[in-house]
Amino acid sequence: MGLTDTHCHVQTSAFNNDRAAVLRACREAGVDTLICVGYDLQTWRQAQELVATHASGLTPHASRLRLYATAGLHPHDAKDLTPALLDEIRGLARDGKIVAVGECGLDFFRNLSSPQQQRAAFVAQIELANETGLPLVVHDRDAHESVVELLRQHGARKGVMHCFSGDWELAKQCLDLNFYISIAGPVTYPKNDALRDVAARVPADHIVVETDCPYLTPQPFRGTRNEPAMVRLVAEEVARLRGTDIEGFAAQSTRNAEALFGLSPLG
Repeated sequence: MGLTDTHCHVQTSAFNNDRAAVLRACREAGVDTLICVGYDLQTWRQAQELVATHASGLTPHASRLRLYATAGLHPHDAKDLTPALLDEIRGLARDGKIVAVGECGLDFFRNLSSPQQQRAAFVAQIELANETGLPLVVHDRDAHESVVELLRQHGARKGVMHCFSGDWELAKQCLDLNFYISIAGPVTYPKNDALRDVAARVPADHIVVETDCPYLTPQPFRGTRNEPAMVRLVAEEVARLRGTDIEGFAAQSTRNAEALFGLSPLG
């Protein structure tokens, strides 16, 4: 089918016991591209290792499955930002080993780093994305206005609003900044009408889908570990909302992901 999971954490310890089976299940579900998102030093190094191992042919069970990595510092860990961490991300970008900067942004729900620390780390990563020409992967929880304000103020050029959680008015502001809207498992939850409205209205060339696995498992599997293969459930719901067939939506959303992350079309 050619689906792309634009935001997964399959490189993390949640998958250490059965990662090979999880990757194999992707192909069986029609998923051929995974963006393995790093949100701190450990997880972006894990993503690098997984991508390198996969590229070396040591995972033949998942042939034709494309894996790519990103690197960034989550707002929870903004207090840990150092010039050395930024330099490591910069080096990965220079060497073509990542396709985006992030996951980064603001999270005013938990405030595990102070709002001031979060803003400083987010700005630094916006500027790094601008410097390297890579898109941003943006985390936004209970911080809509501040996220959009910082993206505008610091000239963010392109990126994706990961696991979009706002309404249509916020989506329009993000689209005006040339950001893509990524729809995740919550679009399948019974009470999430606002997100379903967004999923139905985003322009066809600026919508992508994700799992954020192991989190945000779609219905009817809530309460279990999410996996990249379950992006198909997200895509099926979005296609239904948009009045299109799943094959057409899968192809369009993957073209969007390729444009967003600068990937070559899968031959």
